[in-house]
Amino acid sequence: MTKQNQIHTSLGPALVPVEDELWEIDLTNLRIFFGLSILSRTIGEEIGNQLHSLPGDLSFTYKINPNINHELVDMHIQHVQVFARAGVLKDWVLFREQFEENLRFVFGSFQQQSVAKKIHPEFYGEDPNRNSSIALLFPFEADFVHPSGYYILMERVASQYRIGDFFLRITIDTQEDGCLNLANIKHEIISDAHTRTYIAGASKISESLSNGMINAAQKGETFYEEENSHFSKVFSQIEKTPLGKLTNINFYWEEQYRNLILSSDPSVSLAILKKLFLLLEDSSASKKIKEGNTIRALIGKVSVYVDLSRLDRVLNFSINRKRTLLDSSFYLKRMPLLEQIANSDGHNFSFEGINVFLIHHITSEIISLIEAFRRLKANSLDVAFVKYGGNIPSVYLDILLDIPTEMFFMAGLEFKLTKNNTPYYGVSPLYSDFEVHSTFRHKLEDAKLGFFDAMRRLAVFLFLNKLLSIIPKNEKLLLIEDGGYVAPILNERALDGVSFGDVLDEFWVETKDSSIKEKPFSEILKTYVIGTIEHTRNGYDRLVKVKEEKKSLFLPAFSIAISNEKTQEESKEVARSILNALDNTLHGVGKVISKRKVLLLGSKGNIGGFLKQYLIGGFLHENNLDILEVDRKLESESRYLKSDFSQVSDTEFAEIDLIIGVTGESIISPKTWESWILNSKHKQLFIGSGSTKTLEFADFIEWTNELNLSETSRLGGERLIVSFHRILDPQTQMDLGSKILFKIENKQIEKEVFLISDGSPVNFLFYGVPTESMDPIISQLASVSLGMVHYYKSQKLPNPELYAVDHQIDVWGKFL
Repeated sequence: MTKQNQIHTSLGPALVPVEDELWEIDLTNLRIFFGLSILSRTIGEEIGNQLHSLPGDLSFTYKINPNINHELVDMHIQHVQVFARAGVLKDWVLFREQFEENLRFVFGSFQQQSVAKKIHPEFYGEDPNRNSSIALLFPFEADFVHPSGYYILMERVASQYRIGDFFLRITIDTQEDGCLNLANIKHEIISDAHTRTYIAGASKISESLSNGMINAAQKGETFYEEENSHFSKVFSQIEKTPLGKLTNINFYWEEQYRNLILSSDPSVSLAILKKLFLLLEDSSASKKIKEGNTIRALIGKVSVYVDLSRLDRVLNFSINRKRTLLDSSFYLKRMPLLEQIANSDGHNFSFEGINVFLIHHITSEIISLIEAFRRLKANSLDVAFVKYGGNIPSVYLDILLDIPTEMFFMAGLEFKLTKNNTPYYGVSPLYSDFEVHSTFRHKLEDAKLGFFDAMRRLAVFLFLNKLLSIIPKNEKLLLIEDGGYVAPILNERALDGVSFGDVLDEFWVETKDSSIKEKPFSEILKTYVIGTIEHTRNGYDRLVKVKEEKKSLFLPAFSIAISNEKTQEESKEVARSILNALDNTLHGVGKVISKRKVLLLGSKGNIGGFLKQYLIGGFLHENNLDILEVDRKLESESRYLKSDFSQVSDTEFAEIDLIIGVTGESIISPKTWESWILNSKHKQLFIGSGSTKTLEFADFIEWTNELNLSETSRLGGERLIVSFHRILDPQTQMDLGSKILFKIENKQIEKEVFLISDGSPVNFLFYGVPTESMDPIISQLASVSLGMVHYYKSQKLPNPELYAVDHQIDVWGKFL
């Protein structure tokens, strides 16, 4: 590449193009300075002090602190002398903030090699006899100082009493009628403030991030992530640069760099980070990154690749090699059955011309399913992600946010707490840009809903918006869901005979087309929606309930919920993943499953039966094999078998310290919870759900919220102090749910209740069901969906009814 293609930077070294979307800059010899913003703040504060206490000209000398600005002292600059005529800064209060920003820019110019060597030539390898020091003149606008603005002149002056030492003379004056004869002072005007955004506190920020990386490296990790919290200094400073608002800063490195971090002084890592932040300060560099380029910064033997990902929300620093960019094909390769379907191996069905609306958990298997839908030519795909506890791996978001937005939109919820610790769910900022739906986001935020209600609102809202968007194009929509959030609502409202407008209003959907609102909702569904596909037993049961109440369904529904594969094979792995999650969480707080006294709700269900089998077959100690079971399918009652929870006595309940629930409904009343807290023989009590959504312990969640909001909480008639904390994994700091402390001082009762994953399914805290077991299940979901589309295209859609795989239809939707 020729020199003409190079881009000069404020730092001195140029950005050099290497290949398409890759630029390089050599920062090896860039001299770095720490504490310049502290110096400018100190000078600014002294100016403020003098303006308040002195009547005349402002004049003072500040001795530079070698502990803060040792680089300046190493360059033999010992003092800063400041002068301003009386009156120049009379309106200081009005422009103080801007002035301090300008002062930071002046001192920050030492960080710009091309500028710094003009004022301090010999320290940048220049011959001082040929290139003597030149003063730097910084013009700034500020109408209330003078119509022409003001300037800050920075000169380097030889010390009068120590040969070889210097001081910096700072003169502040008005631009037009200043007291200095600038014609007699050799100077250069530095007016390119726009080429650099000074990141205040970059030294402290670099130090904090460097420490985070060192801690991660000591744990054997090769990744460190900094999240944008509400009070994060680093993110608010970066937001001023062309990079804009970020949600995360990610650092990646390989084993060689990890060894360097661990074997060298922390100052080595700190210096590298400081140079990277100086790079971000340069507007040319930041703009290149914002435009989708990667910059490779050479710093000695280390090379750092800097780029943005996830719709420009995440800044990545990849040390010594580029980030490995996976795509959805990577996960699909791990699912051979689904990959066969995706590649049209053995069938000629497709989603061509059909828009798909998917509601499902965010897992690697669903990323594979999304890729399968893409290969099978879905017209567009909208996803409402079901997200409970646990963290979403960064790589999932990287992959999903790389899918072209014209055919893909996704949204989901995030767990939140009010000021007084009441849990609720709002729209997550992690997915597609939600700004177009900001009114809905605010309404959901104000509503402070629990998970199921919030998720249903979000899913129905997005589904109706998608419906509105396809009506003018006369396209078709297929709903595929996990959990019965939308399909029961669609069937109910259509059979109730309400208008489209009624449903839009109910779910906060806005439209300018008033004529379409008058049409019956049933007519809209019949014209534009092919049918629905359901994954779970809960969703299946909801549709059965609608059919019982309304005597029929409005849309044909295919379901895999009670297929042989799902009820037997998947249930085994779900049970294992529930116990794995409980085991890991308990280990984190110093406990084990094997010693717990277990109450199993729903022990005769598909998952409950395997939970019992695995608990007795290995998780519990051989002298602790009695599990208290509750299930309405139990035919005989005994000490440990109850067909209804009302059969469990307070004494029996008091012995329990771990409740596992897989019933899908809330069956323990607040009065019983109160008895448990008051009478339990254990100080620490654990609650874990393995069923869909947050319904399993909804009464407990509601009861604790009411106690929390009550000004005079009481338990057993006694004054109660209740406080909420988080369960954090001691190694990863992952949030594992709520810890609620109940304290009754009069009775000297203190109990800790661990609501694991905040009452949502615990298996989603970690890995859920492994890919190998999910491949046949997700493949059934894909094939039965293709089957319904094939019926539509053949104009043979079945009557509105619920059709289950292995009962009425096979995995391709063919009737048995």
